[in-house]
Amino acid sequence: MKIFTFFSYKLNRRILFAFLFIILIPGIVSFWVTSFMMQKTLHREIESRLREASTVYFKEMDTIEQKCMNIVTVYSHKKTIVEQILNRKYSNLEEDMIEFHKMKLIDIIEIEDANGKVIFRGHNPDFAGDLKIDQNVVKEGLAGKINVSYEHGHSGFAIRAVAPVFYGEKVIGLFMAGSLFSGKFVDRMKSLTLLDNGIYRGNQKIISTYKGMTFLSPADMEKLKTGTSIVKFSTLLDKKLFHIMIKPLFLKNTYWGAVVLGLNKQESEKTYHYANTQLTYVVLFGLFLAVLIYYFLARNINKSISRIITGISNVSFDHPNKPIKTSRGDEFGIIADNYNMLLERLELYNQRIHQLQNDLVESTRLATAGQVAASLAHEIRNPLSSIKMMSQIIKSRYLTNKKGSEEIHIILEEIERINRKVSELLEFARPEKLDFVICNIHQILDGVVNLCLYTIKEQNITLVKEYDENIPDLFADGEKLRICFLNIILNALQVMKNGSILKISTNLAKGVLSISICNSGSSIELEDTEKLFVPFYSTREGGTGLGLAISKIIIERHQGTLSVTKEEQMVCFNISIPMVNQR
Repeated sequence: MKIFTFFSYKLNRRILFAFLFIILIPGIVSFWVTSFMMQKTLHREIESRLREASTVYFKEMDTIEQKCMNIVTVYSHKKTIVEQILNRKYSNLEEDMIEFHKMKLIDIIEIEDANGKVIFRGHNPDFAGDLKIDQNVVKEGLAGKINVSYEHGHSGFAIRAVAPVFYGEKVIGLFMAGSLFSGKFVDRMKSLTLLDNGIYRGNQKIISTYKGMTFLSPADMEKLKTGTSIVKFSTLLDKKLFHIMIKPLFLKNTYWGAVVLGLNKQESEKTYHYANTQLTYVVLFGLFLAVLIYYFLARNINKSISRIITGISNVSFDHPNKPIKTSRGDEFGIIADNYNMLLERLELYNQRIHQLQNDLVESTRLATAGQVAASLAHEIRNPLSSIKMMSQIIKSRYLTNKKGSEEIHIILEEIERINRKVSELLEFARPEKLDFVICNIHQILDGVVNLCLYTIKEQNITLVKEYDENIPDLFADGEKLRICFLNIILNALQVMKNGSILKISTNLAKGVLSISICNSGSSIELEDTEKLFVPFYSTREGGTGLGLAISKIIIERHQGTLSVTKEEQMVCFNISIPMVNQR
């Protein structure tokens, strides 16, 4: 079919796949990431909700404890109660307590005598008479302490508060008030927190608003006993999935039990599932829209590709090429324009290729010359050392007077000069490893100047030093820097005229050490400065052309730069060495 002719080019097919993948893969990744982040956010919100509910839960328990404590504190001091317990007249007391219990402020109200025997029980008057001396809270109350605890009695587990009833300094009984851990209690806490909840003694459930999870696991118990709250997602309770929090209960720093709060997973994740569904629809719609857009664009793309391919296929390297003519202003028009520019640049690139070929030949020549020079220098150094040694022996052994000494001295100087040239060749061909130490740049410069001081005076040269005294010590190879400075200064002295100026200055700015060695009276032209660092190039007769080349290598091995400029009739060698990362 004609509507699918754009598939004749691979580019069109690849663009189609690109369209699909641009939507599909990012869509899937975005869907997964968004879903993952939503799940994480949901879990954080659920955990936050559970923690807030647990805070409310425990605050309510604290409120109940305080209410029980307030009741027992007040009633244990009532004069009528003290007198009636002392005189054992319980009829009026019983009526008062029953009326008080009917107010439903608390679940448990009872009075024990000094032996821990229940003499009155407001919530179950008919069951009075049992002993509660085995309860810790009763024992502490009979010992004269106001206390609250979670105890198990005839009515079940409850928050129980007791206060001793004193006659003088003697405890004659106890007043107890409490709130039961009952179905009514957990139902009220559910209405308060809007969460299902349960109370556990040790690892066993006492009461809850849900079914199941009768016991806590040993692993959970280990964590709870350390005071760690536990959050679990998707726990089965009452045949439904819940997100739960288990929070430990401690009495007097001892693990007593735990409170479990549960949030129905289906109810809490309605918004999440809705958002996930909507996100799926968006991804699918985006995929469909990408295919639809491609259909309308592909035909136009196909026409442009055909025009570009036809133009390029007619390219010839033997005859002049015609440019591709197009009136389009889109990317295909840009491709055609750039192709036309490419044709114009081909000739320039051919010229550059010829230049690169010439440079390669020159580089090969220099490399070969360097290898020959290194080999020759090595072969010369050994016999040269022997000649020097024998000359020194002749001078010390046979020339006892001035006769012949001057000639031998000249021979030794010339040998030393040859040796320096050989060392330069070796340094250029195989540079030695740098030996970094802490050194003072000004001391190195002054030492080099002192070596050249005789020549400076001979040529009546004015020496100017402008040192920045705030420059700290440098971590560098001082001997190599000395060679570098010596090469530059000697090179300058050899081309300077009598009465010229030699200026040496240092400066530190933005962590970079700058050293400038300038000289006047030089005949070097600006165009010559570009060749000064080329190996074996020399502006003076008899020069090897290696001194400045070696100096540049030394500075570059210190992560610095060496350049030459002409400033106010002076030729300046500018050295920059970074002070940072020296070590």
